[in-house]
Amino acid sequence: MKGWRKTEILQTIISTLIISFIIAFSLYSACPSIFGNPPKAVRLVLGGQSSNKIIVGQPEIIRVYAIDACGKIDRSRNDTIELVMDPPYVGRILNSTKLNLRNGETAFTVIIIQNEIFTLTANWIEGRTKLESATVPFNPYFPRP
Repeated sequence: MKGWRKTEILQTIISTLIISFIIAFSLYSACPSIFGNPPKAVRLVLGGQSSNKIIVGQPEIIRVYAIDACGKIDRSRNDTIELVMDPPYVGRILNSTKLNLRNGETAFTVIIIQNEIFTLTANWIEGRTKLESATVPFNPYFPRP
């Protein structure tokens, strides 16, 4: 009877270790920055207007970030990014349409001249590794007097 109990305990310990290893490996594969590794960017995101609403005629700052799979900014990225407005006649990008990320982020200034729904797309142009593009719809509006 004592021999059987030792075997059960040993099997339980080994099973627990195997399951723990599988969980840790899965987490590490999905999001290595959880374990203190520096983030490695995989895509771009647009930030700025949380409501995705922009006031017509007022310059707005649209930020672009290079983020990892967990949503953390990769501060080592200095890639070239292009911002595209669709349809293009809705407004203008006041600074250059192509900017370099600095420490994983950059900012574009846009001004909308027509009250029409449009999208902004951040595209990776060049850098260390390709980053997935980000597209966000915006709904411009006139401020109330």
